[in-house]
Amino acid sequence: MKKITLSLMTLLFAFQLTAQSTEKTYFLMNESRVLDTDIYKKNYPAIRNWWVAATKGITYNFAAHTSESGRTYSMVFVKGEENLGRYVGSRSSLSERAASDLKSITAENTANRSQAIQRSVWVQATNISVMVPDFKVENYDFRKVVLFTVPFDKMAEYDKLIEQANAEDKAIGISYNYIMYKAVDGYPNNTYMMILPDKSRLQYYTHQEERNAKRKGQTKLAELNKKASQLRTTIRMDHLSRVAGQ
Repeated sequence: MKKITLSLMTLLFAFQLTAQSTEKTYFLMNESRVLDTDIYKKNYPAIRNWWVAATKGITYNFAAHTSESGRTYSMVFVKGEENLGRYVGSRSSLSERAASDLKSITAENTANRSQAIQRSVWVQATNISVMVPDFKVENYDFRKVVLFTVPFDKMAEYDKLIEQANAEDKAIGISYNYIMYKAVDGYPNNTYMMILPDKSRLQYYTHQEERNAKRKGQTKLAELNKKASQLRTTIRMDHLSRVAGQ
């Protein structure tokens, strides 16, 4: 009986570790436009600090960006479906508290907004993402972002092509941040978001040229990328600049 109990405990512990190691990463995004980006950037640190304190134990990071398109992108990161549910369930009441605690900032931000907020939820597709081991959002001030769709019946095929292309990149010594998310809410579920962070726009395009030079002559990789690109329909490409949060 003791052996059976120990075996069950071992299995439960192993299952718990597996569940923890496969916990999904989500971010909730608010997109909008503002009249003056300087006001948006000035007020963000206080807003971020309030939400970090109010959602401790639920969220694990926040980030905000201005962009070339004129959009602002505000992101809240959570791990696991339970924390996602907790955050969504408390967001409305927390927003009311934040508006009360940060009255002058809220009023200024509301007056500065020129477009209604569009909300969406995204889940990281870890099987088709590549990140350096010590990746941190705060270490990269630039992001190239591409939103695109893939036909619903071609999504599995597309993911397989990207997995293979990433493996080919790795085989020729290419290592960079290539982070893919899929829409959960706010966009059709066949929408992908490709995020390509770097230290600056100049460094991104310099590194892209270096990667393309390494890929030259790699016929298998070229064919994989060609097939993948034929399945994508781009709906937006934007260059984002991270807003300092501290």
